[in-house]
Amino acid sequence: MVSKTHKHKSTTLNKLLIIRQMLKKEEKRHKEEGRKKKEEDPITNSKLPTPPYQFPLTTSPLPPPRYQFAIPDMNMVGQLLDRRYRVVQILSSGAFGQTYLAVDTRRPGHPQCVVKQLRPPSNTSTVLKTAYRLFKQEAEILEKLGKHDQIPFLLAYFEEANQFYLVEEFVPGHALNREIVAGQPWREERVLDLLQEVLQVLAFVHSQGVIHRDVNPSNLIRRKPDGKLVLIDFGSVKEVASHVSDYDTEFPRTIATGTPAYMPIEQFQGNPQFSSDLYAVGMMAVQAITGLPGTDLPKLQDPSPSHTGEIVWRNRAQCSVGLANIIDKMVCHQFAKRYQSAEEVLVALSKLRHRQEPVNTAHKKSIAPSLMSSDSFYSRLGSRFWLLILAGVGAAIVLIFLFSYWSRPNPIKAKEYYEKGVEKSRNQDAAAALQAFNKSIQLNPKNAESFYWRGNANYDLKKYQEAIADYSQAIALNPKYVQAYFNRGLARHDFNDKRGAIEDYTQALNLQPNDADTYYERGVTYLELQDYKTAIQDFNAVIRLQPNLVKAYHSRGLARAGSGDLQGGIGDYTEAIKLDAKNVDAFYSRGRARFHLGDYQGALADYSQVIAIDPKSADAYANRCSTQLNLGAHQAAIDDCTQAISLSDEDGVPYNNRCIAYLNLKDYPKAIADCTQALKVNPNDYNAYNNRALARSAGGDAQGAIADFTAAIGFNPNNAEAYANRAKIYQELKNYNSAIADYVQAIRISPNYAAAYYGRGLVRRSLGDKAGAISDLEKAGKMYLDQGLTGGYKDAQFELEKLK
Repeated sequence: MVSKTHKHKSTTLNKLLIIRQMLKKEEKRHKEEGRKKKEEDPITNSKLPTPPYQFPLTTSPLPPPRYQFAIPDMNMVGQLLDRRYRVVQILSSGAFGQTYLAVDTRRPGHPQCVVKQLRPPSNTSTVLKTAYRLFKQEAEILEKLGKHDQIPFLLAYFEEANQFYLVEEFVPGHALNREIVAGQPWREERVLDLLQEVLQVLAFVHSQGVIHRDVNPSNLIRRKPDGKLVLIDFGSVKEVASHVSDYDTEFPRTIATGTPAYMPIEQFQGNPQFSSDLYAVGMMAVQAITGLPGTDLPKLQDPSPSHTGEIVWRNRAQCSVGLANIIDKMVCHQFAKRYQSAEEVLVALSKLRHRQEPVNTAHKKSIAPSLMSSDSFYSRLGSRFWLLILAGVGAAIVLIFLFSYWSRPNPIKAKEYYEKGVEKSRNQDAAAALQAFNKSIQLNPKNAESFYWRGNANYDLKKYQEAIADYSQAIALNPKYVQAYFNRGLARHDFNDKRGAIEDYTQALNLQPNDADTYYERGVTYLELQDYKTAIQDFNAVIRLQPNLVKAYHSRGLARAGSGDLQGGIGDYTEAIKLDAKNVDAFYSRGRARFHLGDYQGALADYSQVIAIDPKSADAYANRCSTQLNLGAHQAAIDDCTQAISLSDEDGVPYNNRCIAYLNLKDYPKAIADCTQALKVNPNDYNAYNNRALARSAGGDAQGAIADFTAAIGFNPNNAEAYANRAKIYQELKNYNSAIADYVQAIRISPNYAAAYYGRGLVRRSLGDKAGAISDLEKAGKMYLDQGLTGGYKDAQFELEKLK
C-alpha cells in the first residue's frame, strides 16, 4: 500500500492566507496624539489554518502503484488499414487505442489524414456487438459535427480485426499550447478573442447535443493558412470505449475522460455537463491571462480551510472586473451556478466589449433651444407681476442670510464636540466618539483633525469604507497629513485593497522617511502579496531603525521562509527568541521550518516549548502530533492529537493525524472513525478521504476504499498518490483495465513517480508483456536510485531478475 500521509499545521509557507494568519492579528495603531499605539499582543491560541501537506511516514519504497501507459505498437507504422490508409507515424497512444498519421492511397496526391483506433476491452461477441453499435452512433454524431468549418471532417469509419477506426481530416498547423506560454500572460483583448472563437465553436457542438469533454490548449489547432482555431479530439469518442466496458463484467470502467487541469468536479465523478466544457474554456482563459503553466492550474483552487473548490486567480492577473466576473462564473465549482450555455457566455462577452468601446463624440450636434423675443415677452408682463417678483427676491435674500448665519462655522462649539470625541476615543467608546465627531464636522467642516479622528472611530467600528472616506477628506484639507496616510493604509489593507494600502504607506514614508511602524505595515502587506524580496527590504529597514523589535525579526523570518530560504527564516526566529525567550510565535514558526527541513527532533523541541509557555495551544499539540508521526512515535502522536482535539474540536487536522497513527498501529476501526470525523469538520479534505481509504483497504473493505479514493481525486485532481492507491486495489481485484488507467493518470500527473513505473511493470508482467515490464522496472529502478530510495531500487532489481 502506498505510504500513509499526514497534514502538518501551517505547512505551506508561500500561501497568502497562511502567511497572514501567521502574523499576529495585532490591534491597528494610529499615530495621532491622544491615540495610543496599541502594543503587539502575544499570540496564544490564535487559529492558524493549514492547507494540506503530505509527508511519507517511512523511507521505504512506495508499494507499486499500477498504472500503465498504452504500449505503442511500432509495428503499425507502414501498415495499410482498410486497404487504403497507410500509417506513417504514431501520433499518440492511450488506454483506449492509438492515433496515427496516415496517407490516403486512393486519393490523388495521397493526402494526409488522421486515423484513430478504438480498442474494445475484450473480444467476446456481446462486447463486440455493443461496441459496434455505440461506435456507429458516435461516428454519425462526429459526421454531423464535421460540417462546422472549425471541426475536423469525418472522412470515414470502419472495423478491422475487431478494432474500430475513425478517419478524420488532417488539420495543418500548431496546437494552441504553443501560444499559451508560461510566464507570458496575454492581454485582455487577446483573451476575449480566444473566448469568443472557442465558444462559438462550442455553441455549435452543444446544439448537436454533444459535450466535448476534453477542451484544452493541446486540442485546439491554429490552422494554416487562415489562422482559425480548430477543435479536435472529442472526449466523447473515448466514452465509447468506456461505455462498452460496462458490458464487460470482467473489466468494468470507472474513469472519466479529459485532462485533469481543465476538468471540473462533476466530470471527474463521471457526470459531465455542457457547462463542463465552459469550465474548461474558462480555465484556458485563466491560464492565458495569468501566464501560469497548465500544470499549476489545480493549485489555484481556494486554499482556505473551507476549501470551496473555487479558483482563486485574480491576484495573479491584470484584467477588467467585467472579464474577471465572466471567467469566475465559467469556472464556478458548482456547475449549476455556471453559465448554462455557450451562447449565454457569448452574450456576456458582447455586452462587456460594448461597454469597453470608446464613445465617438465627433458627430454629436449641439442643439440650442429656441429663444422667445425679449420684447414680446416683456410686453405681456404687467406691473403687478413685477411687484410679486421683487417681493419673492427679497424673501429669498432674507432666507439666504438667515441660513448663512445659522450654518456659519462655529469653531468654539465645534472644538467642544471634537474634544469630547477624542475623550470617547481614548476610552474606547467608538460609537459615542463617532456621534461627537459628526457634530463637530457639521459645525466646522474645514477641520482636518475632526475628519481624521472620525476616520479612527469608523475604523474601530470596522466601517472601513467610511474610514477611508474620512481619511481622504483629512488629506484633502491637509495634503501633508502623515498620520492620515498611514491610517488610510491600515483601512485599505483591512478592506482588502492591499495595493492601495502600499501606496498610502509609501506616501507616508515620503513625508516621514524614518518611521519604523510604516515600514513594518508595508512589509506585512508585501508579505501577504507574496512579494517576499520587497517585504524583506522593508523589514530590514524596521530592524535598522529599531534593532530590538521582536516582531520585525519574526516577520522577516516568515518572508525568508516564504521565499524558500528556510535556514534564513530559522535564523530570524532564533534572533526573535533571543530578544524574547517566551515568544510563542517565534518558537512555533521555527518548529514549522525545522519540520520542513526534516529536523523532527528540533521541531519537537520547539513545539514542546510553545506548549510549556502556552499549555492551551491546540495548534502546537496538533503540530507536535504530526512531528511524532514522522519520528514513528505513534502512541505519543495519539496523545498529542487527543489533547489538541480536547482544546478545539473544530479543526479536522488532529483527527486526520490521529487517524494515521491508528492506521500505523493497525487499529483500523479507530482510524476510520477519526478520518470520518475529520471529514465532518471539513467535507472537502481530500487527505482525510485518502487516509480513510487506506484504513478501509487494510481492513478489507475494497469498495469503500475505492469510493474514498475517488472522492479524494474529485477534490484534488492532481493527486497522483490517490490514483496509484486506487490502482493498487483494482489490481488486487484483478480489474486490470481500471488499474492501468489509474496508473497512467498517476504518471501523467507525476512523471518521476518511480512507484508508478514499478507497478506498471508488474501489471505488464501479469498481462504477459515481458518487454514492457522490463522497460518499466528498469525505469523505476533508476528513478529510485536517483531519489535515494535504495529499498525501492532493490525491489525493482529483484523483480527484474524474475523476468530474465
